[in-house]
Amino acid sequence: MAGLPFEHIAGVIKDRFGGAVVETNEGNRIPFVRVQADAVARVARFLRDEPSLAFDYLMYVTAVDFPAEDKITLVYHYFSYKYEHMFMVKADVARRGGVARSVAHLYAAAEWLEREVYDLFGVTFDGHPNLTRILTPEGFRGHPLLKDFKSDDYVPFPDKMPAK
Repeated sequence: MAGLPFEHIAGVIKDRFGGAVVETNEGNRIPFVRVQADAVARVARFLRDEPSLAFDYLMYVTAVDFPAEDKITLVYHYFSYKYEHMFMVKADVARRGGVARSVAHLYAAAEWLEREVYDLFGVTFDGHPNLTRILTPEGFRGHPLLKDFKSDDYVPFPDKMPAK
């Protein structure tokens, strides 16, 4: 894919946000920068508004549950149509009561994507215009993508299909 190399984009972010950048990692299939959770929205605005980066599209927001580390990692994946480059930003929040600033005011797609993470993982997005459940019914208890989620309604998929 065309566009700027990871080292350049990560360097620009590190220069701008300094101590808020916790990690840069180019070793994975999709390189990323990990930032402090309270910097997520500021970094998103910078990625969108910095002319040399122009990340005008938020591809997705998702999360990964790490119960042993008592954290949830938020994952933001950006794309620039102008430069045809992609970039991923991660941020860790507490597993219970985790909060990050919403980016819905910057990227319209985040309005639904953050609601999905809220519903399925329990992460709150401060400043979100309508942070309500999106996939489970109102009144649903718990967050189904947490690895320790239990429900009386859960029916496990059988190891073998019953004989006819």
